[in-house]
Amino acid sequence: MKLIAETAWHHKGSFNFMDKLISALIDATNTDYIKLHFLLNEKEYFHDDILKETNVKDLTFDKEQWDYFLKKIAKSEKKVMLLLNDIDSIEFGMYYDPEIVEIHSVCLNDIHLLEALKSNIDSNTQVVLGIGGSTLYEVESAINTIQSNNIVLMHGFQNYPTLYEDINLKKIKKIIDLYPNFKHGYADHSAWNEKNNILITLFAASLGMEYIEKHVTTEYGNKNFPDWNSAISIEMFNNLENKLAILNKCMGNGKLELNSAEKEYSKYGPMKKAAFYKKNIKVGELLKKDMIEFKRSKLISNLSQIDVLNKMGSEIDSDQKKGDLVLNEHFKKQ
Repeated sequence: MKLIAETAWHHKGSFNFMDKLISALIDATNTDYIKLHFLLNEKEYFHDDILKETNVKDLTFDKEQWDYFLKKIAKSEKKVMLLLNDIDSIEFGMYYDPEIVEIHSVCLNDIHLLEALKSNIDSNTQVVLGIGGSTLYEVESAINTIQSNNIVLMHGFQNYPTLYEDINLKKIKKIIDLYPNFKHGYADHSAWNEKNNILITLFAASLGMEYIEKHVTTEYGNKNFPDWNSAISIEMFNNLENKLAILNKCMGNGKLELNSAEKEYSKYGPMKKAAFYKKNIKVGELLKKDMIEFKRSKLISNLSQIDVLNKMGSEIDSDQKKGDLVLNEHFKKQ
């Protein structure tokens, strides 16, 4: 399970703030990825009605500043995840050969953006599709456009903040089952001061997520910063990481075969009932159900209860006494 620290628009265009936030994520957390929102062509992303009211260019960074942040992360043990909001961002961001990139749910079916990304990735690039608040038709359309086998479907959406009843874990589980060949992630947007913030994230993670994403800030609860309502502190982020490590151990490898602990538990005799002869048996007799009984014992049998039942009708090749443990070597080899 990989952890993603989301910086989003939280920096509000402040180079110094973003620099300090990235430094904190590098030095004080065990996050796997630091996620950066690239926006280079605000006119492609925003309509004039927004641009007239907000100087968006002042809320993001230029290529030189992004280059600084990318190289800063590259020098650390962390990896970068790029959320690409416009075609210029795709062309610039892919130059750095990122391992994982994302198309946000607000752009999920922007055909120009999807086609530009498709032409700039290879089979090794993990493509995250944000699918929160999207219909299955929209999700399927984006998948068909990207045409990659290396897709991560990122569940969860931001409605400032996300309420319990809007998370809908049962729906998320159904979507996971619909796309078993893809990886899945959960981007949590619970309120920063929600007492069950970490618990909610763990609930979603337990569905089998391979990626968990949280907004993180060094200005916890500060309303002057965008995305403040769902941005958790470094301390909370580390608390989540510790709990996810426990959850990850509990999740196991998913294999149906018994693990070593289960095999130890399932010993026939000390744990599960073993078979014993109910009466004296003569060599050459054929095993019947009325000849045996099952009991727990200090003795260990090399036959499971099913093994014994499958031995019905088998020839016993040596005399056995009432109360003896039924063992595999008592039977004539076929």
